[in-house]
Amino acid sequence: MSESSRQHETTQPPSAPPVRAWHTTARQVQGGIGLPVEATFHYDPDDPWAVRITFRLPLGSVVEWTFSRELLSSGTRVLSGGGDVRLWPLRLGGREGRVRMRLGPVGAFAVVDVDRAGLRSWLDETYAAVPEGEEAGRIDWEAETSQLFARP
Repeated sequence: MSESSRQHETTQPPSAPPVRAWHTTARQVQGGIGLPVEATFHYDPDDPWAVRITFRLPLGSVVEWTFSRELLSSGTRVLSGGGDVRLWPLRLGGREGRVRMRLGPVGAFAVVDVDRAGLRSWLDETYAAVPEGEEAGRIDWEAETSQLFARP
């Protein structure tokens, strides 16, 4: 193989083990009452900075939020976020307490609590798949650049 053909080879990021989705029952807090809401946390090693959370509301509605894994991890320890997403640990409920999430703009937001121990355990799995600081190595930058400059 010539040197010039090596320069044009596409290098794929190394494969990472898949991360199981975490299914849990969260609590939507309204007026001091916690209503059960099914929540599923998703992590894809090929989109290493993002976490998706799918909430299945009691009347069949589905709401999905995507935000950074770093923000979610930080929110298990301290008040984190800004704008439409704020997270912070609570000492109430469960072995290690809960993480409270305020999702949405002022005046139209939802407050949801999830088990802190379960969330931290699931986040550990994501960091085992793609360690902190190694996220950029998971991205196929050539493909991303091609897509960015592709004509419509």
